[in-house]
Amino acid sequence: MIWGLLAALGWGSADLGATVGGRRIGSFPTVIIAQAFSALATTVILLASGRGIDRLGSIIWILVVNGVVTSSAYYMHYRALELGPMVVVSPIGASYAVVGVALAIVILDERPGLLALVGAIVTIGGVMLTSTDLPKLRAGTHGRPPGLWWAVGAAICFGIAAFTLGRAAQLVGWVPGLWASRIAQVICFAPLVVVRRREFVGLAAAGVGLALLTGLADLLGVVTYSIGSERGYLSIVLAASAVFPMIAVAGSVAFLGERPVSNQYVGVAIAALGLLLLGRSAA
Repeated sequence: MIWGLLAALGWGSADLGATVGGRRIGSFPTVIIAQAFSALATTVILLASGRGIDRLGSIIWILVVNGVVTSSAYYMHYRALELGPMVVVSPIGASYAVVGVALAIVILDERPGLLALVGAIVTIGGVMLTSTDLPKLRAGTHGRPPGLWWAVGAAICFGIAAFTLGRAAQLVGWVPGLWASRIAQVICFAPLVVVRRREFVGLAAAGVGLALLTGLADLLGVVTYSIGSERGYLSIVLAASAVFPMIAVAGSVAFLGERPVSNQYVGVAIAALGLLLLGRSAA
């Protein structure tokens, strides 16, 4: 479970960086810079580890699916963060774990136990409540706000991406699996970069810096998630990693001056209870 929490720390920090950076230089340059940095970093990790890539041929179909859905997920998610509001994007984003956990149970026949399943459900529910500002929703932001459908598409794709990345780590090890995933993603992005190359002209240095920091935070997320997937149940790691919107909410409070509402405090308590149940189930 600890690996899932570390992944949440990375992804939550990446969301905060993507939100600010995307509004300065645009969502597409932000995602490309961040993921290009991630691909370069994982290449360095692969070379430093001395691990071979000869086994990747046996999971080529997983890598193809992962490359397509991961590139789609990042593009849609960063686009949703650019459009906002975060009150909509964050809770929908957390639902990716539902998709991933369901795939792990159905395809891999994982049986993490009743306590773990209850913990996963409680954790995800608490996270969605924490990252939702109910007064704003009641005020009308639930009426197809900007970024809504981008966020829904991203959540579905992230669920599939998390499952395929975790499965690759289980089959060939987290280092080759993660490297291949990042490279496949860059390959999928390449045609779009050529078509939209003008968007990279004259980018503000501050925005580029934020995009690189976003890539660094995302790297922490995918590395720790991959390690956790290799060592344990995908369903448990996925559920624990779903708390990442809580990191983004905390960051918005600390750095953007936002103030939590009462239901968000309740959500934190519920998510903490869910994580406690997950921890007890893994003990």
